[in-house]
Order: sequence, then structure tokens, then C-alpha cells
Amino acid sequence: MWTPSADLLVTDLDDELILMDPASAEMYSLNGSGRVLWQALPATDATLEELLRRTYGLDAIQARADLAAWLADMQRRALIRRA
Repeated sequence: MWTPSADLLVTDLDDELILMDPASAEMYSLNGSGRVLWQALPATDATLEELLRRTYGLDAIQARADLAAWLADMQRRALIRRA
């Protein structure tokens, strides 16, 4: 199960989502697919993969690859964690 990091500030601007880490004062902008995934948290890998497949019409291989890249990037930036 993936969950957002606890201290993040989140602002929804309709077409993008802005995340701010108050500890580092860094801001991140999530595009459409990142926004869809973020708003589904907390969620499992399988749930997020299925969400990408349904929302964007991706096949399983593409959805899995896209999700893996997103999860790695978000985890590297300490924006999400595995619960």
C-alpha cells in the first residue's frame, strides 16, 4: 500500500496538482496522470495500475511501466512511502 508523505501541502489547480514539502521548501507539479494517481492514494500497486489502464486505455505492460516510473520518482523525492 502506497501512501502520501504526511507533512506535504497539496493545492489542486484543476489541471495540475501542486505538492509542497515544508521541510525542504521544494514544490512539485503533477501532470494529469500524476494527479490521477496521487488522488487515488492510499492504494496498492494493482489498484493504481488498473486506474491507469481504465483512465488512459493502456495495456497492462505500459500501465505497469508507467506506474513503476512514477512510483520510483515519487519515492525518490520522499513524496510517497510504502505503508
